[in-house]
Amino acid sequence: MKRTISLIMVVSMLLVLFVSCGDVSDTTTNGPEASTTVTTETTTQEDTTVEVTTTVPVTTETTTEETTTAETTTEETTTETPVVPVEKGPILHLDFEAEHIEGNVIKNVIGGGLDATITGTPEYVSGPTGGSAIHFGTKPVFDFLTIANDERLNFETSDEFTVDFWYKLDKKAMGWDNLFSKGTQKNGWYGVWLGTNDNTNQGVCWGGDTGNWRIGMLSSKETWHHITVVSKNGLLFMFLDGVQVNSTAVKRYVSNGNLYIGGRNSTSNDTDASAQFHGCIDDFKIYDYAIDIKISGLMGADADTFEYTAANGDKISLPYRVYYPSDYDPKGDKEYPILFFLHGHGETGTDNSKQLQVLNMPNKLLDDIVAMDNCIILAPQTYCDRATNYSEWVASGTGREYQHVWDGTNPVDKKQGMPIRKDDLEDITYTVGLQAASALLDKFLALDTVDKDRVYIGGISMGGCGTWEMIARRPDTFAAAVPVCGSGILTSAESLTDVAIWAFHGTADTTVRPEGSELMVKAIKEAGGNATYTAFNGIGHSVWDYAYNAKNAEGQTAAQWLMEQTKAD
Repeated sequence: MKRTISLIMVVSMLLVLFVSCGDVSDTTTNGPEASTTVTTETTTQEDTTVEVTTTVPVTTETTTEETTTAETTTEETTTETPVVPVEKGPILHLDFEAEHIEGNVIKNVIGGGLDATITGTPEYVSGPTGGSAIHFGTKPVFDFLTIANDERLNFETSDEFTVDFWYKLDKKAMGWDNLFSKGTQKNGWYGVWLGTNDNTNQGVCWGGDTGNWRIGMLSSKETWHHITVVSKNGLLFMFLDGVQVNSTAVKRYVSNGNLYIGGRNSTSNDTDASAQFHGCIDDFKIYDYAIDIKISGLMGADADTFEYTAANGDKISLPYRVYYPSDYDPKGDKEYPILFFLHGHGETGTDNSKQLQVLNMPNKLLDDIVAMDNCIILAPQTYCDRATNYSEWVASGTGREYQHVWDGTNPVDKKQGMPIRKDDLEDITYTVGLQAASALLDKFLALDTVDKDRVYIGGISMGGCGTWEMIARRPDTFAAAVPVCGSGILTSAESLTDVAIWAFHGTADTTVRPEGSELMVKAIKEAGGNATYTAFNGIGHSVWDYAYNAKNAEGQTAAQWLMEQTKAD
């Protein structure tokens, strides 16, 4: 008999509102699998060029363990038998053990129906927790399981539920390989599938009416992984191997149709084998309630909304998340540095979640800061304004709806991508979004627990442009900045000599031109400032993983370098 692994997780969830943005201009590109040569220019007494080689890992995961110290107390004893709460179990549990398989039917361990009918000739192998697991796609026969449509599995937007299972890949996915799916495109669906031909959704994804969200990459073949997806209070929380990797608000959710495991997609016809999963699945469980999850680290950051009214009456609401170090005491005497982070266009919205990642994948800069556990992180989120120069961090509209200066050919000089900004600062539109972000930062700078000499700012793409503009508009605020693939304001260079800056860009970027970083750093250095520029040869716009993994001549990453900067210097 298989050893059953109980999923015991404790804590609270946060409620946020999701409104999707129209266009997303940030795209994911695949860089070299090994390493890339990075050229870093630094400001020293004599200008020098340092070549750095860095290897970019596929993913970076950080977990934080919490310890509890028990206090010893003296209590009166009692002879009454304590009441032990009964833990509610799943409504569906397939363990793939021989005693639960009868012919072509795999029985639901819980009983009460929801049995799975076998199609094809799947095999059975050793599972990750002892006992057996089911193995699909080992022969040229279409393998999948079918559980007939049942109201108990037809979850809607307001329903709480949990899906929990183990999986292992055999080989590279060939298309939209289906781990499981419930429902139809016509009547609504949910499931987990593998994406290989869509950069934005490449990897192991949760999909459904709410959209597609990456849970992990496809790199770990022949290794067992544990997926848990929890729906609670209109939110979906996604976990991979015990670490929360994503969360989103549910836009719309219904499901009505058969549940398929291991092969056929619920949207396919009866003979379509294009969704065949090649690999193993074990301990497949569905609960009709949300398992309580302990959310720690960055994903457990406090959530709130900042209401802002500009001097001319324009208004905006900015969702934001704020992460505090584990020893933070709002009434204590200790001061902490603060990192203000501006997301890219790919993270626009109002779900108050996407801004903690980059295109639904981990943000290594923020994860590294969390791991240090000594800095406050403030991350606001703005929404797509359709290039109208209102809510986004920078005024990048061309006068046509949804047409940004970084979308294709620039209408001014007929070249691709956003160029460096050469207008005087007072002639550049100060968007309501960036004004609100600045006011939000002031709210936190008013706290006694914030070290005013260690205020940092960073951003990616649109947020990289916003970083350059923010330090230009208030250079006396920041000790250091790390703009990634952003475009600076050339006329502000002389005002930035007291801000430590480390800028990153890919030389093949056609979304925001490399000159936006290169020429800015050159101008700041000529003015006597402390600026560093790291260029990644042959890399396009998706340069952030390279940037946050690169090290300077002292062996420091961007996060480590930031923590050493202070205005007192």
